[in-house]
Amino acid sequence: MTKPSPTERTLPAQKDPFVVHSDGTVEYANETCLSLLGSESPDEIIGKPLLSFVRENYHETLTDHFHRIRADEAEALGVVVEIAPLHGSACQIVMVTSPVEWNETMMLQTTLLDISQQLAVEPLFERAMNAAPVGITIADANKSDEPLVYVSEEFAKLTGYSEEEVLGQNCRLLQGEGTEEEPVAKMRAAIDAKESVSVVLRNYRADGSMFWNRVTIIPITGKDATVTHFLGYQEDVSEMKLYQQEKTIYQKHAEAAPYAMFITDREGIIQHVNPAFERTTGYTAKEAVGRNPRLLKSDQQDEAFYEKLWGTITAGDVWTNELTNQKKSGELYRVNQTIVPIQNEYQEITHFVAIERDISETEFNEQVFDVINRVLRHNLRTSINVIEGYVEILNTNIDTPTTATAVEAITKRTEALKQLSQKTNQIRELIETRDQHHVINLKGVTDYIDNCHREYPELTIDLSVSADNELQIKNGELLNLAIRETIENAVTHNDSDEPLVTITIHQIDGDDKITIEIADNGPGIPKEEWDVIVANEETSLQHGSGIGLWLIYWGITGLGGTVELTQNTAYGSTLTFRIPVIHN
Repeated sequence: MTKPSPTERTLPAQKDPFVVHSDGTVEYANETCLSLLGSESPDEIIGKPLLSFVRENYHETLTDHFHRIRADEAEALGVVVEIAPLHGSACQIVMVTSPVEWNETMMLQTTLLDISQQLAVEPLFERAMNAAPVGITIADANKSDEPLVYVSEEFAKLTGYSEEEVLGQNCRLLQGEGTEEEPVAKMRAAIDAKESVSVVLRNYRADGSMFWNRVTIIPITGKDATVTHFLGYQEDVSEMKLYQQEKTIYQKHAEAAPYAMFITDREGIIQHVNPAFERTTGYTAKEAVGRNPRLLKSDQQDEAFYEKLWGTITAGDVWTNELTNQKKSGELYRVNQTIVPIQNEYQEITHFVAIERDISETEFNEQVFDVINRVLRHNLRTSINVIEGYVEILNTNIDTPTTATAVEAITKRTEALKQLSQKTNQIRELIETRDQHHVINLKGVTDYIDNCHREYPELTIDLSVSADNELQIKNGELLNLAIRETIENAVTHNDSDEPLVTITIHQIDGDDKITIEIADNGPGIPKEEWDVIVANEETSLQHGSGIGLWLIYWGITGLGGTVELTQNTAYGSTLTFRIPVIHN
């Protein structure tokens, strides 16, 4: 069963063969087209790829034409091809494609002009006029200098020249001082050889304004098989040339840019990425192009965030914000993102350019030094005040019973200062080694946990592992640091007679992260202290009691992972680490 024929409202009436198709699949073909393609029934044509009737060496050009018209880069495009009918011999035709409405859907119409037949000039005029909305000219090949004998209304609109001004002249009247010799020479050689040719060159309108003209010239033969006329198509491709020039400039800058850049089309599909994008994200250009930027999406922003982003840029406004993305490895990283909509001359958005500056290192270091500054000032000031107070007591009460109490207090505060110094050294090492990707496997992590257990014989550690021991973790020393701090915190603040730490390590099939849960049976980590960590800042009114929780948080986030705290139902708390593993 064939599809219904189009109405006069959607397609112009014409006798020449034509088909309606969507990216190549034929939806409709008129009677003369069926005849040209050697079809005995519409069912032999409808639903088939249009390219199946064209010699393979023309497929790439036609596919490019279909794509450019779909993308509104041209109103119509024509090319000479050789078709292979179902029945009969091959013949050379001109295929002219333009957009058309079909059943309330925009599709493509391709008209087939058979130039292998013996043609008269007058019918050719009518055929050319009906073919497509591009500038059309016909030149007399038998007269000196090939004068124009016909120009279409579209040609007049394109060039600004009236029919009276150009008839009898050669089309070189469109050339000017900026016209390059190479495309002109190519056209001249093809005309002399009576061959088809297509070039892009600078031409000039009647008012002197320059435009980029894609000129296609096709020789037309008469009854004795000699060339009688040249059919010409003139297409303004200035916007396309400008885009190509801008794209070239962009690519030169993008290739050298130290920050990630990528271009998407109007629908958000990635068209180009620069080398910094590949280095930052771990995705190659081949892996990223053709996909949506959602491939970088983490679970750190909600849907409302992305809806606001999309609403902003599709409205033509520039978007700037900070967000957390995810690399191919699963590692999280912070970026300052700017997305700029690109519009054409009709103020229509055609592309989006995204620039992402990785601020993970800057943000991490600023946070670390800010917290160190505040915690050290707070804890050192407190310890010094206590020591000074008890020194005064010792000076005034050397032989009294309070001496022992003062000495004990000084000793404790001195020990606290030593521990604080050790923590500070650990922070320094964390910063210095963060970029040194020392890989350890999961077996190395569990061995480290066993070593920690030996340091705290009074502690019971219940370790459960349901993941491959050969899983590898980049810079696993940071993970070990976080685990050690968590165990130490559980021992130091545990008031139970039998302190217990339960460690569970597992990986869900297909997940690119491992999960480590560390639970204790102590009083738990106070919510207000964890709120300080989650807020990523220390304030003058709100301090963590020490720097240990920060070391846990920094160790895991330095790996591109996440940390969550939950309070256990009966007692204690659980810290859950989500750590990316290396893809082999």
